[in-house]
Amino acid sequence: MAIKAVAFDAFGTLVEIGDKRRPFEAILRLSTAAPVSSPMVGAVDLAAFAHACGVAPDPRHASDLAAELASIAPYPESRSVLIELRRRGIHTAVASNLALPYAQPIRDLLGDLIDTACLSFEVGHVKPDPDFYRALCHQLNLAPDEVLMVGDTWRCDYLGATAAGLHALHLDRRGNASPEQAAVSIRDLTGVLHEANS
Repeated sequence: MAIKAVAFDAFGTLVEIGDKRRPFEAILRLSTAAPVSSPMVGAVDLAAFAHACGVAPDPRHASDLAAELASIAPYPESRSVLIELRRRGIHTAVASNLALPYAQPIRDLLGDLIDTACLSFEVGHVKPDPDFYRALCHQLNLAPDEVLMVGDTWRCDYLGATAAGLHALHLDRRGNASPEQAAVSIRDLTGVLHEANS
């Protein structure tokens, strides 16, 4: 069946964080209480997550988050690949495990070229859970075998997607793919254009 949509992981695939500070992880290391839920599966901001973890507000965490968000940028080929897919009439999606604060920069940078976003904190499931991929296909209104998933994490983006019936490509920007992975890997997003129908 023809590919009608390409879904991309966000970080490490479409965009990168230039100044990684990991404030959510820092809060978790300081936690005195187990949070009710992960920020990946609920719409929780940094302050609410700190409160749930029993961690006192710390301006450094907020400034670290602000620095991370300000440093997010698309990879050089991201926009041109999305533009070409749109020209070919192929729908595009972001399909990513992420916390609430990281969604808006992606929308600001690439939202004009993305048809839908399936984000773990909104759908309540994280890749490679098949329920995540079911939510993605539901949002696209497509069957799994009409969707190509592209991402840099072998377990979540390739194995999870193929187990759910989607087509998939593994993005291997650093050339670290094993022999098993190499046959289904691309080095940058332009490789998607060879797989998607013209």
